[in-house]
This record gives sequence, C-alpha cells and structure tokens, in this order.
Amino acid sequence: MHAQHLAHLLDLTELRNIVALEIQQSQEEGRLVADQRARFDATTDWTRQALYELYEALIHAPMDPAFPYDEPESLEGIRAARPAQAAAVAQGAPAPTGDALYNLMHGAWLGRCVGCVLGKPIEANWSKDQVLRYLRLAKAEPLVDYIPRVVPQPEGYVFNVSADTSFRGAIDGAPIDDDTDYTLLGLHILETHGPAFAAAHVGAEWLTALSYGHVYTAEKLAYRNLALGLKPPETATLLNPAREWIGARIRADAYGMAVPGKPELAAELAYRDGLVAHTKNGIYSGMAMAAMLAWAFVADDPDEIVAAGLSVIPAGSRLAEAIRRVRDVAREVEDWETAYDRLMPDYATYHGVHAINNTVALVLAVLYGKGDFTRTVGIAVSCGLDTDCNGANAGAIVGAAIGAEAIPGHWREPLHDTLRTSLSGWEPQRISMLARRSVAVAETFAARGDRG
Repeated sequence: MHAQHLAHLLDLTELRNIVALEIQQSQEEGRLVADQRARFDATTDWTRQALYELYEALIHAPMDPAFPYDEPESLEGIRAARPAQAAAVAQGAPAPTGDALYNLMHGAWLGRCVGCVLGKPIEANWSKDQVLRYLRLAKAEPLVDYIPRVVPQPEGYVFNVSADTSFRGAIDGAPIDDDTDYTLLGLHILETHGPAFAAAHVGAEWLTALSYGHVYTAEKLAYRNLALGLKPPETATLLNPAREWIGARIRADAYGMAVPGKPELAAELAYRDGLVAHTKNGIYSGMAMAAMLAWAFVADDPDEIVAAGLSVIPAGSRLAEAIRRVRDVAREVEDWETAYDRLMPDYATYHGVHAINNTVALVLAVLYGKGDFTRTVGIAVSCGLDTDCNGANAGAIVGAAIGAEAIPGHWREPLHDTLRTSLSGWEPQRISMLARRSVAVAETFAARGDRG
C-alpha cells in the first residue's frame, strides 16, 4: 500500500499527530527538516493531502552532512559497525545446564514479571523527581517492595489506568501487561517456528494472538500496516514515527533466554523480531537487551553484562554513545541519583518511551544495582519514564544472573507463580513452567550449534 493511500484512510487529527512526531523523529535521525518544521508550525488549516505531502518531504529530506553518527539498518551493516572488541564476546561462553540453568531461567522470568508489576502503577511518564516525591508520601523510599497506593490519591499524580492489581497488597499473580505478553509470544514463536524464524513469522503471530487494543505506539502502527497486507520491514517505516521507541527492547527478553551465553546470536534473534516495528536505535536497543540477558546467564559482573550489550550494536550510534556515557559516569559518581541528574538532561528532548533515554535508565539501574535484585529493580522504576518496561528488563537481567532462589520472597510470593495474559485463547501461565519451556528452547538451540 502506498503511503498516500494509507494517509487518506486516517483521521485528520491522527495524521497530523503522526506528522508532528515524524518531524522530531526525522530530525533525531539526522535529516535536515527545519523548513518542514517551520511550515508545520505556521499552518493551522491542514488537509490530508497537504499533510501527506509534508510527510513525504520529511522522509525524503536529505541527511545533515554534519550528523556525527553511523547508524546502519541491515544486520550485516550493524555487525560491520560494532566495536573492535566485539569479536571476543561474539564467541560466547558455555552456559549452565540442568537444574542450574533452570534456576537462572526461572530467575529471568520471575525478574521480568516482578519488575513489570513493580513499575506498572506509575507507568504514566513520571519523572524521577515525581516518583521519589510519591514514594516519600507513601513512606516507601527507597523502593524495596511493591508500590503502595496513597489514599486519597495525591493531587497531581495520575496512575496507570490498569494499575489497580499492581499495588502492594492488591497483587494476586502478575496481571495482564503488553510487556509480558510479548515475552510469552516470543517464546511461542521460538517453539513454533524454530531457530530460523523470520520477521514475517513474528508479524503473522501478532495478527493471530494480539488484540489491536492491547498494542501501543510503534507496535500499534506496525499492526495497522500488517493488517493492511504490508510485510516487514515496511511495516516498521510506513507512517510510523515511533520506530525508534522502546518496543523492540520490550520484546527482546525471550531471545536472550533462548541462547544463554551467546550474545551475538541473541542480538540476531532480537533483530529479526525488531524489524516488524522498529529501525535503527529502536532495533539496537532490542539487540543490546537480548545480548545483556544472554550474557547474564554466564557472568555476574554488571559492567561486563552491559559491555556485552554494547558489543552487538554499532559503535557510532546514538545508543552506543549513551551507554558508554552511563558506564563512564558510573565509574566517577557513587550514587545513582547524581548520575541520573548528570546524564538525563542530554536526553530530555526524546519522547518518554524512546529507546535511548529509557536504555540510559536501564543501564544505570543495572550498574548501580551491583547485582542486588531489590536495588536493581528499585532504581530502574525510580528513574521514571517507562517504568514497567525498565523494571521488567532490569529484573530479567539480574534474575538471570542470580537465579530464582536468590530473589527475595516478598517479591516472588504475591505473584503466586502466575502470569496473566491478553493473548488470544491463552490461559494464565505458570511462571515456573514458562522457565521450563525456555530451557527446552535453549537446549534446542544448543543442539544445533552456534547459528539459528
């Protein structure tokens, strides 16, 4: 379908919002769009045709020759642009087997569920300062347990609309959340289509299992494109200005779990999934997350785990620069709040669910968490932004590093070994059984060798 045909199917307000976001996205990618921004800001009486013409001008705007970043899109280009030391990490390391692997896999699943539930009540684009003020009101700072509800609700604080079953004392199993739905679906894709699954398989599974009402931002726009018959990677680019947001990183955990100890292969799997709805730094964030999780099964040093994520993405990308900055600051600054305050102003123009600023928060939590589960997920959520996504990814990483048996009981017990889902036709899942299934997938990959 041509972009013009799709543009004429959209509500005028929706199309205007897409163009507004595309102006920012194109500028962030390094395109020269000052003229288009000036025209957009000066015009109030838009028609669909005029908005479409402006959109076309944006996506075909020339790159700024002074743009300092190198951000390839093909897997081959990404691998060629990795840092020089990537080859050593790409070789991987032997993963645990048997009961030891199950304990770590169970830890990854539990950590993801705990972190998601922890961040869910305040998944409303709160800033760090807003989060910490609320926690002080709730007498819950630092964050070492699930978030309590303050009654009456403090003025100026808006909770997530589906947060009722995520507050401390109201949790009865991990509630439905799109973040955990994607982890379930990733596991299902690996079980159904095997190690050689393609982006087309991911798109087909979305249409079968996901409800349009339970997908958001880039995924929602890509889902629309899938429903209209488009195929990846076009689904990620057509009228999709959220293509560098956090979604590919949300979806990456299943792929890190699939290949413990093999960050390069984990990143490749995340790349294939990412193609459905994301490009460039959106995809890089998923690749880095999958690689960090894969490496967490064989390493317990947080900086080494973060380095594994850096090893699979282009060294000259904005995301790689941001991760390197977090590592540098963490070596100089003792407390995470000071580090956050030093880092985040440079990423303030990014949307609240962009991949780059949220990955800064994730990496900060992993480094300052120092392998302690409670501290890691507490920092991830206290940073604000996309709290349940960052909590879930951070929880999975530290959970894989320490194992389920080391996750404190006050985090595990309210989940009752249960994960609920909105996936079509799916019943609530036993978290322990999901870990068993992920172990079986990992064993399948191991039996096939290093490549998918």
